Amino acid sequence: MDGLPSTGLPSGLPSASLSSAILQDPSKAAALPVPEAAARRNPQKRPPNGTRRFGIAVRITLGLSVMALLVVLIGGVSMSSFRLFRAEVTALSTNTLPEVITGAELHGALQKLVAQLPQLAAATSTPQRRSIYDGLVTELDSMQLLVARMRGLMRENGEDGGERDGNVRLLEQTRSTLLILAATVADLNAEVTRQIEHGDHQAEAARALSRLATSMESLPDTGAWAVRIGALMARAASAMQLDHLSRLKGEAKSAERTLADLARLTSGAPDPTGQMMSSVQEELSSLLVAPGGLFASAIDRLQARNRAQALTGQAQVLVETLERSTRALYDSIRDQSAQRTDALAELITERTRAVMLLAGTSILLAVGVYFIFRRFLSSRLIAMNRAVLARLARNREAADGTEESVPIPAQIPAQIPVDGDDEITDIGASIRYFIDEIDRRQQALADNERRFRDLVEGSIQGIVIHRDFHALYANDSFAAMLGLTVAEVMALPSLLSVVAAAERQAMIDNYDQLLEGGQSTPRRRIRARRPDGAGLWVELTGRRVDWMDGPAIQAVVVDVTREVEAENALRQSRDGAERALCELKATQASLIQAEKMASLGQLVAGVAHEVNTPIGITITGASQLQALIGELSDRHTANALKRSDFQRFLDDGMEMANLILSNSTRAANLVQSFKLVAVDQSSDERRAFLLRDYIDELLRSLHPTYKARTALTIAVDCPADLELDGYPGALSQILTNLIMNALVHALDPEQPGRISIAACLTDGDMVELSVGDDGNGIAPEVLPKIFDPFFTTRRGSGGSGLGLHIVYNLVTGRLHGTIGVESRPGRGTRFTLRFARVTEAGRELP
Repeated sequence: MDGLPSTGLPSGLPSASLSSAILQDPSKAAALPVPEAAARRNPQKRPPNGTRRFGIAVRITLGLSVMALLVVLIGGVSMSSFRLFRAEVTALSTNTLPEVITGAELHGALQKLVAQLPQLAAATSTPQRRSIYDGLVTELDSMQLLVARMRGLMRENGEDGGERDGNVRLLEQTRSTLLILAATVADLNAEVTRQIEHGDHQAEAARALSRLATSMESLPDTGAWAVRIGALMARAASAMQLDHLSRLKGEAKSAERTLADLARLTSGAPDPTGQMMSSVQEELSSLLVAPGGLFASAIDRLQARNRAQALTGQAQVLVETLERSTRALYDSIRDQSAQRTDALAELITERTRAVMLLAGTSILLAVGVYFIFRRFLSSRLIAMNRAVLARLARNREAADGTEESVPIPAQIPAQIPVDGDDEITDIGASIRYFIDEIDRRQQALADNERRFRDLVEGSIQGIVIHRDFHALYANDSFAAMLGLTVAEVMALPSLLSVVAAAERQAMIDNYDQLLEGGQSTPRRRIRARRPDGAGLWVELTGRRVDWMDGPAIQAVVVDVTREVEAENALRQSRDGAERALCELKATQASLIQAEKMASLGQLVAGVAHEVNTPIGITITGASQLQALIGELSDRHTANALKRSDFQRFLDDGMEMANLILSNSTRAANLVQSFKLVAVDQSSDERRAFLLRDYIDELLRSLHPTYKARTALTIAVDCPADLELDGYPGALSQILTNLIMNALVHALDPEQPGRISIAACLTDGDMVELSVGDDGNGIAPEVLPKIFDPFFTTRRGSGGSGLGLHIVYNLVTGRLHGTIGVESRPGRGTRFTLRFARVTEAGRELP
């Protein structure tokens, strides 16, 4: 129960709780007198409403205006100081400090460059040279980025002056020097590269010369030629140690002359010694004086070394220039930063003194305003507050009936003081008026409480107020509902004891929801039980109310046992009707299945009769052929076989064989068509098939049922390439029922008739299939009922009324399509089916 009950309404019942207990009966609430009506019956003097020229409002406004003016002045000075301070700090943090940091980084990067530059000139291998050069390029790029950053900072700062212009000139000088230094380092790297490469060539030539000297030890003695060759090789080895370019070039020319003299000696030597000497001389010439030889490599190496030394000196001069310009730039920026910092400190000191002076003035003014307000405002308000408290204490004593509960000092007046001629005087008079008015309204409220109590306790609906399911109030109607008295209801340990066990948790949850949300709950029905064990059904609504200094739940309870019993009886009747409907549907399904089997049995009987004739002819032909073969065998055994007999046997045997073959083929075609249609009708297999071929197979299977009607014509108009992907069994049963329906109901057996079957694709991938006849047609009053189950116009002639109902279910269920019919009496009937060429998967026949 959302809210369950109290033995009686206390005298101090709040009006909100009482109004909720009226059970939403506004007519009764409107009939009660209200405090305003009581006030009209007891008119009192209204509170004064005078105006003064120099009252409390003017005094307060004047004092607060002076303080506000001073506060605004302090705020203006503070905001101005703060803006100046913020501007200076912003300039230091966004321009000056980044410039100092960037200048320091630029100077530090230059020191790294100075340390790495000599290492490049002293590199002796390609990996070492590449590593040092990459480091130099990185440092140069870093310095270029630092210079660009410094330019951006100076451009953002935008200050004019001689120092700023000098910094810009130093920065531009640094940037141009860096560009020249970068080009110089690149040239130095190229010369060191050539020096290392020529050194490697020189070392390779020296090793080849050593190998040649070793191989000459195994040659035969050649006298003076060998001595001069050895001397030349020794001079070449010693020349490689020279560091003087001119002397090295002289040794190279001397080696060329020696080789020329040796060539003349070689030309006069006999073979094979002459050939050997010529080979050695040519190899020695290529090693020493040829381009890329020992002397050429040594000369190129010395030239590259000399150029590298010159470039190193140039780079050092550029680095010294950078050192001077970056140092001067850093010092200038640092001095400017120090100047701005000193100016900021002076600004802070100056503005702090001004703010402190204004703050001291405001404190003195606040003290003065305090004493003024205390003299004219607070002391009088305190006296008024004491008088109000004393009046309230006397009212409580009167209500409680005790005169000694709260001692009141003698100096506190019995009435609210109204001395003076300002707004406080008006406030005192207003308070005195409102206290008197409250007394009158309390009396009126007590009268209303008595009337509300009579309405609640006399209500025909059960009302109960509870907290944690412990009853705080209950009326007589609620107690009578449980077969108890109000006192017995109040004595219950928990109101959950009168609720069915299955409903208790829901009641607890609803109780928590009401306490949290405070919204009224809709009416709901629960099972309850009386203490004597009798059960009953109740409907209740609940809401949260304030009751006795705390939240509680109020519930309105109505006994609906009779209504529930009537609903149960109605529900049992409905359940019986639903069971009967289910049984009817099961019977309908079985009849539909029986109708399917009947149509299939009819098809079987017709095909069996049709197949019997070709099979009989086949058996007769086979027996006749067997007799002919026996007769021929006997004549052959008796040596009486003539040529004419054998020719007659061949003619008769060929005729019998043709007869057997044609009738066997006819029977096989009939069986194949019947098998295809019968299997499709008896199964729900899905597959792809050509619609025209399938209609032809179906008509062959049905042919025994209408072959006696010689005047009947069945025309098929369907594209040969129209392929469906669906359930051929369903389509076969639909066409069979429509054709048989036309044969039975529309066309007279003795009269000419026509059945037309047409199919085509429409609207993209939709198939429109129509089956029409030119028979008797359908009467207009019958046409709306033809698809209803068990409806037939041939009830006494064996009709079940399920044929077209089965067709409708198959079209709308299995094929997920639609079926329509057009008919005019005496002019025929046409059924039109529309369904998808590819039947949607995943849906079952309803």
